[in-house]
Amino acid sequence: MEIIKDIFQTIINLGAPVFLPIILTIIGVILGMKLPKAFSAGLILGVALVGMGMVMDFMTANVGAAAQEFVENTGVQLKALDMGWAPALGLVWTWEYAFLMFPIQIIINIIMLAFKLTSCLNVDMWNVGNKVCTAFLVTYVSGNAFLGFGFAIIQCILEFKNADFTRYRLEKLTGIPGVSMPHPMFLSGIWFYPFTHLMDILLPENVNIDAQKIRDKIGIFGENHIMGFIVGCFIGVFGGYNVSEVLTLGVQAGTALTLFPMVAKLFTTSLTPISEGATEFMKKRFSGREFTIGLDWPIMAGRSEHWLLMILAIPVIFVYAIFLPGNIVLPFGGLMEICLIVPLFYLTMGNMVKMAIGTLLGLPVHLYVASYFAPHFTKLAETTGGATVPKGQMLGWLGMDISELRWIFAASSEGNMIAIVLLVVTIPLAFYYFKSIRKEDLAIAKELGYEVAGK
Repeated sequence: MEIIKDIFQTIINLGAPVFLPIILTIIGVILGMKLPKAFSAGLILGVALVGMGMVMDFMTANVGAAAQEFVENTGVQLKALDMGWAPALGLVWTWEYAFLMFPIQIIINIIMLAFKLTSCLNVDMWNVGNKVCTAFLVTYVSGNAFLGFGFAIIQCILEFKNADFTRYRLEKLTGIPGVSMPHPMFLSGIWFYPFTHLMDILLPENVNIDAQKIRDKIGIFGENHIMGFIVGCFIGVFGGYNVSEVLTLGVQAGTALTLFPMVAKLFTTSLTPISEGATEFMKKRFSGREFTIGLDWPIMAGRSEHWLLMILAIPVIFVYAIFLPGNIVLPFGGLMEICLIVPLFYLTMGNMVKMAIGTLLGLPVHLYVASYFAPHFTKLAETTGGATVPKGQMLGWLGMDISELRWIFAASSEGNMIAIVLLVVTIPLAFYYFKSIRKEDLAIAKELGYEVAGK
């Protein structure tokens, strides 16, 4: 046992960009991939981790330095720089136990398929990182890795059930049959659904806004590099920079927001062959079964409602960030608030008025949760070397998937009584949500012409 432990620790000590490619290569071979293809996929993951670290260092060195000046000149204590989703998930992959979530998710999917507890064959391997994130956050807060992985496993199971119970809703929104969405952000429906259901009762369905017409007028202001430039200039001005420095920072911030999704695609590139291998592995073992293919949320990206609201919410985010007492996060990488607005789009079937009300209520929660977890992301970056954090600064993630649930999981694990009460409340809310959303989905299935058994 001691020899195995020493080998295991030696691999971990190599650092995430080295040991994760080794682990991914081994998993690929187990799933039936040829060794060269598995090795290539693993190596690209290592490249993605190094690349994300370089871009994060670039962001903290430039935007982070200006953010410090912003804090000093304005007196607003926003000392945690928002990374956004891509760097945050890239960072959690550097956690020493991150690789364990690969086999755990695959095994859970196999077991649930075998016992007919789900029809979702999940091929969205990039979002394994979201379960890693939950396990990491709970572990760091509680000091108990078993508790961390326990909550991550619960999350994984609920994602599969949510995918099953919203498959026809997804088809109605996208026009694509045979797919489902086991993405963690949609579990926010457990807490969002009572509010959106109340709005369904209070607001007539015809109270809505034509999103496409407004988005057409916004034009280039919805593009990453433009938003980054504007935000960078804003920070530079209030940081006391001169004109040349303000414009330079604007370009640097635009560069960071442009590069983040580009580097994030490398994670997808590395995990796609593993995803395909896992799909073939499970199809061979469950031949003759009808599956839905579990995909990532961008299959809904063609709709204008969420993009429009993300852009319109940006000034509101800054107002909240500056004036909310106790917030320490300076919005930057997560300005688009995907993981708040897209679930609201999903639940309201794209009703802009209801989505806007939900966004106004949800933004403060996301800022406070980001503030709560900022010390833990910062500690991870410092421990693993995943990013260089200047003295006096922290790294945060605004717009974290299932922010409310992750805070409840983590805070309750350290004995926070408010979180424990909310955890208890979450259980009946989850039953209510899944029962109600399933009933709605069956009605949508009938509307689409499917004959589906169920109540």
